[in-house]
Amino acid sequence: MLSSLSIGIAIIVKNAEDTIAQAIRSTAGYARQIVIVDTGSTDRTPQICSLLGAEVHFFKWTDNFSAARNYALSLMRTEWILQLDADEELIGFSQEEVQQTLTNPTIGGLQVELRNILAGGIESIHHYTRLFRRHPQIRYEGAIHEQIADSIRALGLEIVDSPLAIRHYGYAEHSPEKIERNTDLLRRELQLHPNDPWLTYHLGITEFAAKHYKEANELLEAIVASQELTAEQTETARLRLAQIALVEGRTDRSYERLNFTSNDIHREGLRCFVLGSCLALDHKFTEAVAMYSSPAVAASRLVNQVELHTFKNGISQFLR
Repeated sequence: MLSSLSIGIAIIVKNAEDTIAQAIRSTAGYARQIVIVDTGSTDRTPQICSLLGAEVHFFKWTDNFSAARNYALSLMRTEWILQLDADEELIGFSQEEVQQTLTNPTIGGLQVELRNILAGGIESIHHYTRLFRRHPQIRYEGAIHEQIADSIRALGLEIVDSPLAIRHYGYAEHSPEKIERNTDLLRRELQLHPNDPWLTYHLGITEFAAKHYKEANELLEAIVASQELTAEQTETARLRLAQIALVEGRTDRSYERLNFTSNDIHREGLRCFVLGSCLALDHKFTEAVAMYSSPAVAASRLVNQVELHTFKNGISQFLR
């Protein structure tokens, strides 16, 4: 445990008896306080949390993630707070690397690498502010895909990268209920803030996950050129639009959206994979196999490697 700093863990839960123990145990040795806010469990989640030494509190769910998370923050007593979900685990934490960062008074938050485990062994990697100072003005905003970064920067504090990594298992199995819940919340938020590119982006990505390609295409086309999105979000939007065009057989549109190079090897690998699929659909089999054989494709966590192998074998038959 860090000798001069205290770090607490804040988790909101509901019916998470299958995953919450792993989440709590992953913080062993780092957490001086673990606050669990239960929003209505009907299983053994509260009992498991109590047995593992966590403080369990209850909060009535109001269709607002920020409200629940901010209630958890109000219960924290540590200098720093790590926000974790019940279906996540902390997998990377270096005491030596973060000690100097956390003692810097100009820093208010740390970005962590969030690795979403998807079906088929795919890993989607994003970066979010998950470790931050305890301060009464540092609070979450937004009913869904809630963010805390704006409140940190409003205090004049910096947010910096960190070696922290969190693995998220919540998307490993397709959950129509979760997608429907998220879609409803995002639609409501977007009605309140109709010109918000960040909300439009997330609703578009959620519609894509639900295979509502017409809706996803309309939403992502509206914000793909926005200067308010991060490079990661812009590239992801372009990739999803390219995939939608591919499903529709519009390789010309797909090529247009794939006309970029990503500095992130995982997104670059997915770009090359989709480009290879476009070439295959256009019967350019030699070029398709060459694209599928790109080192970025093999290294990308966003590409299903079993599917890739099947595609390459299938296309290779046309070249014999």
